[in-house]
Amino acid sequence: MIKQLRKRHFQIWIVLLVLLPASIVMARLVTPKIPIDQLLQPSAYPAYPTIIKTITKDNYSVHLRKANDSSFQLEWINKKILIVPSAAVYKLPAGSNDTKNGVLIGRIEGRGVYRFAVDTSFRPDRFSSYRLFLYDFIHQQVIDTIKF
Repeated sequence: MIKQLRKRHFQIWIVLLVLLPASIVMARLVTPKIPIDQLLQPSAYPAYPTIIKTITKDNYSVHLRKANDSSFQLEWINKKILIVPSAAVYKLPAGSNDTKNGVLIGRIEGRGVYRFAVDTSFRPDRFSSYRLFLYDFIHQQVIDTIKF
């Protein structure tokens, strides 16, 4: 290496000696802090005032709620953590066991309250022809069946 090249090489290392730690410190300062106690699930919709029907099991409770304007809401309350990482709630016709024939209502994960807006087929006079399936879509198996 010639003298001029050694000098340039030394200057570059001096600049890197200053810039590298400074950039690491600046990156750490501008990184947003994540709250430790905040849930990653979205906040639940407000609950409708009238409970029409309730099903209670050991691990969860399901409430069918109604608003004043005749819209319906399905409220799922997990009391314990699910043994599957993620599950989906489907509405299926009474004679069917295939989720392809059903309507996806929503997805539930950990402990907490989940509320889903549902259509008018959840009226008590129509709901006897449907069932709710708690379906593990990773393992493709039915976890539980709920009949109102």
